[in-house]
Amino acid sequence: MQSLRDRPRNPWIVAGAAFLAGLILGWLVLGWWIWPVDFIDATPAELRADLRIDYLRAAVDSFAVTGDANTARQRFAALGSSGAETLGLLQRDPSVDQGRVSQYLSVVSDIIPTGGGKVTPPPGGTSAPGTSLLGATRSLVLIFLGLCLVTLVLGGVLVLVLRRRRTTAAGPQPNEGQQPPAAQAAPAERPVGATPVPGTAPLAAAAPETVALGGTGPLERFVTTYVLGDDLYEDSFTINSPAGEFLGECGVGISEQVGVGEPKKVTAFEVWLFDKRDTRTSTYVLVSEYAMHRDDVRSRLAPRGTPLEALAGTDFWMETQTLKTHVQVREVQYGRGALPANSFFDRMTLQLEVWAKS
Repeated sequence: MQSLRDRPRNPWIVAGAAFLAGLILGWLVLGWWIWPVDFIDATPAELRADLRIDYLRAAVDSFAVTGDANTARQRFAALGSSGAETLGLLQRDPSVDQGRVSQYLSVVSDIIPTGGGKVTPPPGGTSAPGTSLLGATRSLVLIFLGLCLVTLVLGGVLVLVLRRRRTTAAGPQPNEGQQPPAAQAAPAERPVGATPVPGTAPLAAAAPETVALGGTGPLERFVTTYVLGDDLYEDSFTINSPAGEFLGECGVGISEQVGVGEPKKVTAFEVWLFDKRDTRTSTYVLVSEYAMHRDDVRSRLAPRGTPLEALAGTDFWMETQTLKTHVQVREVQYGRGALPANSFFDRMTLQLEVWAKS
């Protein structure tokens, strides 16, 4: 049985920590350290307007010196859809030799778009290779938002898995001054209503122990239901005093299964009570009719707690130094299939009432 410190007390804290860890891992470690984004070989089309003018001025001057029309056309095509605008700005610049601009224009005029479209690369040449800085930035933002969304979804799934605490109150509270039902039998005795272990003589019902309990009723009342297919079933409940002080925890979870495959065929459940002022955890094991009559299964479950056959109406007490928990088996339904009869549960409902010992 897990100790209290091994159990997450607040699933929201666990989910928040998982979200932050995923964010740090994906954003800082992967995005900035292991696989940082490097922007290289950006095209002249990504430059600011003034830098595009400087680039085109240099291309015009180069053409005036070399007379290489093919290179001139390739350099103009590298400006993309902003080529015509940049050429117009260059024509209005009084510091530029407009004669050279006119010569350059005569060479590239056939690749200047007329409808504001993209410049057609010259035959035999391609526009300057590279990755669009703006496009890469948008992709980075989309990837980051996608990682955040995935992390949120995973965090939500984690919360749903961990928050298996169902604290549905059931039944009226006892009237003021009313004492709780009979107390738990001694460890060497089996609770009244429990099926005796095969091969042993039935024990006489022990006289209920009278213990003065604090308050006007139980500190907490919990109801939990297992349904076949809930392979992660484990309900744990926090026990607090009327003043809000943490006193301990109780709960129930899967202990043993039979057969193979999915869903799990559960044949035993552990019911436990933890008291922060006690060094031990009180544990009982509710087993199926099949498991109760199998010596090998009982011997395997014995170290985990006192074995009891789960029968509708069965009730027992678990006791620690300052707490007592009355457990009632409200409903038991067995599954059907190729496995032995009454060997695994289809549905089981328990009620746990926690009382404070004076």
